[in-house]
Amino acid sequence: MTQADMLDASPAASDNILVGVSVTMPAACPRCRGTSATVGAGRGPHAASIMCACSRHLGWMSRESFDFITETVRQFGRPTSPIQIRGNTPRN
Repeated sequence: MTQADMLDASPAASDNILVGVSVTMPAACPRCRGTSATVGAGRGPHAASIMCACSRHLGWMSRESFDFITETVRQFGRPTSPIQIRGNTPRN
């Protein structure tokens, strides 16, 4: 059993308007070396995940980032280009 399996499988927010939004990561994926990713569904206490284009889980989006981006999308619509992620880098 992995850590992710121990968390509730249901999305943290069923109306997550960020799912599918493109992001560019600050560091390359350990698997494919790419920086393109998308926002995925949350799980358990996590609001949203960040998934590489190669389907590798890169991490969880902070609640602060999730709330800010969600409110921005509600006011201005979904972005037409990837959101640049800064800060934490993916773990190996």
